[in-house]
Amino acid sequence: MTDTFLDLNQFRGLGEDPVYHPPVLRDRPRDWPLDRWADAPRDLGYPDFARYQWRGLRMLKDPDTQAAYHDLMCELRPRTIIELGVYSGGSLVWFRDMADLMGLDCQVLGIDRDLSRCQIPQSEMKNISLREADCADLATFDQLRDLPHPLVFIDDAHANTFNIMKWSVDHLLAEGDYFIIEDMIPYWHRYCPKLLTEYLAAFRDVLSMDMVYANASSQLDRGVLRRMAPSA
Repeated sequence: MTDTFLDLNQFRGLGEDPVYHPPVLRDRPRDWPLDRWADAPRDLGYPDFARYQWRGLRMLKDPDTQAAYHDLMCELRPRTIIELGVYSGGSLVWFRDMADLMGLDCQVLGIDRDLSRCQIPQSEMKNISLREADCADLATFDQLRDLPHPLVFIDDAHANTFNIMKWSVDHLLAEGDYFIIEDMIPYWHRYCPKLLTEYLAAFRDVLSMDMVYANASSQLDRGVLRRMAPSA
């Protein structure tokens, strides 16, 4: 028996391999005969999180979430997009490409304590920066001060979220900027609803929930927050 075991929580929602592999159907033919169309399986036949990719890089955002971010970018026209949690880097390339298509002057920053899993080739790093920071050490986020606005900060690392959100409110976000919590609000609402309600209420004077996007996809469920004007 091995002396140490990996923490399997690190693979939640990610999988073990950051490299994109096209879906493989193992229990059915890809070309299904039309004279048996009624018998065809109705499930995907492969894990759904493995199907999303952008230009050959795994992208852990489903189509509804992509559509919501597209519309938010069109409306806000951000100068900076920060994603906390890089993994393979597919989302960073997608944000950069969407910004280019919209004619935005936008820098995309990927933040992670471990950048070794990033699969973005050097030739695709235009307007993308990778920086190391540790969610457990807020001092490592000081490098993000003084970035151009409007700004979108996406928490996709799911670690120390509310302390990072407070740091962002105090040191980073200007009026109209966004702090977005992906994936986790429904889980917290299920397992620690009292703390979630208490923590969100603590930001009531500085952040509001943008109801145009907060229900746009299951990944963004009640997690799209916008910086309000400072109190007079």
